[in-house]
Amino acid sequence: MMTKDEALDILRAHRPKPLGVETVPLGAAVGRVLAEDCVADRDQPPFHRSAMDGYACRAEDLEGAPVVLEVVDVIAAGEMSSRVLGPGACAKIMTGAPVPTGADVVVMVEKTETLEEGRRVRILEEVPSGRNIAPRGQDYREGEAILRVGRRLRPLELGMLASLGKDPVAVHALPRVTVLATGDELVPPGGPAPGPSQIRESNGVMLTAQVAALGLGIPVRHGGIVPDDPAAVRAALEDALHGDVVILSGGVSMGDFDYVHRELHRRGLEVLIEKVAIKPGKPLLYGRLAADGGRVVEVFGLPGNPVSSFATFEIFVRPHLEAFCGLPEREPPVFRMEIRGASSGKAIPRTQHLPVNVRQRDGRLVAERVTWHGSGDLRGMAEANGLLVVEAGASPPVDGEEAWVHLVEPIDPSRCLPVSDEAR
Repeated sequence: MMTKDEALDILRAHRPKPLGVETVPLGAAVGRVLAEDCVADRDQPPFHRSAMDGYACRAEDLEGAPVVLEVVDVIAAGEMSSRVLGPGACAKIMTGAPVPTGADVVVMVEKTETLEEGRRVRILEEVPSGRNIAPRGQDYREGEAILRVGRRLRPLELGMLASLGKDPVAVHALPRVTVLATGDELVPPGGPAPGPSQIRESNGVMLTAQVAALGLGIPVRHGGIVPDDPAAVRAALEDALHGDVVILSGGVSMGDFDYVHRELHRRGLEVLIEKVAIKPGKPLLYGRLAADGGRVVEVFGLPGNPVSSFATFEIFVRPHLEAFCGLPEREPPVFRMEIRGASSGKAIPRTQHLPVNVRQRDGRLVAERVTWHGSGDLRGMAEANGLLVVEAGASPPVDGEEAWVHLVEPIDPSRCLPVSDEAR
């Protein structure tokens, strides 16, 4: 049985490359990963741009203000004036409009008084040269690389690409993912009530949602419940192997009815990880399987207990899928913070991951232990947004100590549990 770090090292060594490049419309590119460097095709701004509604003037004409100037032009956004401002002249100008030749300052309209029905204007104060003008090329210059390969496209990046004229845009292709939940004890969550020895299937729903929640646009399919039957397992895998990644929940241990494990070995699975010294999540499987057309399918077998399945996805599967989509490798979201709540549990020879609720308090992160009854307790995990990391052989931290916490989602104040002052 390997350690958590050894398993992560194996996954890094087999970090997948993106499957190719495709072009998509900007409107469909949110969350995708850029597959080309994007270069500016013009200066931005492409002209000296007014940053205010007001009057474009010559700064030297404003000396000794207040002064009265002749209004010789009105310039709206999207218009280019043909006038050259001479001494004593100015132009009424709108925000975003090109500043006319000869002007080197824009006086905001609040600092002026209109005279003679707009033919003249009184400027009430001196304004230095350059004020309220965004000079040409201030943001970037033609030929400058603005966004690089590997950049995830948020709404801000999409706006940037639009300003560069990059529509459609080249992005990394996405892997096709299938999630399978195995076990005779499972029944669909929306079906008839479970029998005395049955439970509602939750792992497949949860894992499918975890893939979707990555926000990368990965096409993910819940392949349904696979009963503990060799023929059913064989058919489900045959169908799933048309994709690029298979995520299995349950059936990968060595029990009498764990037919998934046997079928994968029969198909020639190259096993790279099998059992990791973590809690929850020890029966973790990762391997590669040759498929039709020379393809290689990545296979993850996650434990059947729901919290084990959730945690192993976040720790091991998530970075692998991000790599498939073209994201560069990043440090895991693990942060040092104060732990609140009574210590429970004991030191064991496996790395533990215990659910905590993380929130901001007085400008720092604080993690509070939540009530949790083990790897089958999905309710306890649903109250958490992080996993307290307890290294193998170490005891869980006591109240007030600092420890490492793996965040599994952004901190959302609307669903954070209150921090217990009594726990202090």
